[in-house]
Amino acid sequence: MSCEKSIEMEFKLGSDSLKSTKKSLKSLKSHIQSTSGVNEPVYLTINTINPLIKSKEYTPRVIPLTNKLDKLENKSILLITKDPSTPYRNILTEKDSPTEDVFNEIYTLSRLRKMSSKQKNLIKIFKEFDLIVADFRVSKFLPTVLGETFYVKNKKIPFLIQMAKPDPNAKLTKTAKSHKLKDERCDAKYIKGQMNSIARNTHVIIPAGGNSLSMKIGFIDWNTEKLIENINDVLKFFMEKHPHGGLIKSTKMIKNIQVKTSESVSLPVFEYVEEELSDSDSD
Repeated sequence: MSCEKSIEMEFKLGSDSLKSTKKSLKSLKSHIQSTSGVNEPVYLTINTINPLIKSKEYTPRVIPLTNKLDKLENKSILLITKDPSTPYRNILTEKDSPTEDVFNEIYTLSRLRKMSSKQKNLIKIFKEFDLIVADFRVSKFLPTVLGETFYVKNKKIPFLIQMAKPDPNAKLTKTAKSHKLKDERCDAKYIKGQMNSIARNTHVIIPAGGNSLSMKIGFIDWNTEKLIENINDVLKFFMEKHPHGGLIKSTKMIKNIQVKTSESVSLPVFEYVEEELSDSDSD
């Protein structure tokens, strides 16, 4: 079975939507090739009838893609850890560690707090790093520490990672500052896997009370089949039940779905049309 036939059979929104998607991508390609560079990102925008969530999210949701967007080694990355950072730093940066060259800088939360007292430091961090990632245990402090520079309009909200795979049987230890038992494990291989997922895939921050989602799904110089595969991955993420997605339970929740570049108009992938009642249905 050819790749094209396979996509047609599996496309989440059906054959009519697939035809519309192909036509729109073809138009985008023609427009970009005549006006700008070939490496222009392509975005998928989903507009819903009603907001998908009520409470504000401070964590990007990573959406796995068949065709990866980037490589980890192309990113400059800041990791934010609990205090002290030395146990993590030693494991993550030692020679031959899976994460030896992954992180450009590792800051503790306390160091970040001190730096954030000056706005110019926050701006420097914002500009210097492509990705900000943080131990999930410090996540509740980050909106206050990083403030609007990172969080207003979802400019560069930190991704959250776990320092080791959750394990109910993990050995807990006492820290120097507390007699409470805590999980202080740091698994470089497990962290590297999370970092690869963040760098290679797309992500979205779902707005509370908002009706529009936008995600990068590829580049205009990719062939159409690769772009469609990634679009389908995003649709499955939102429309199929699983822990992190599954928020769109029916096409009746969708106003429209479009593709665009940063410089183009939005072109159609799908638009929900309410079915008209027949005379027999209305009786």
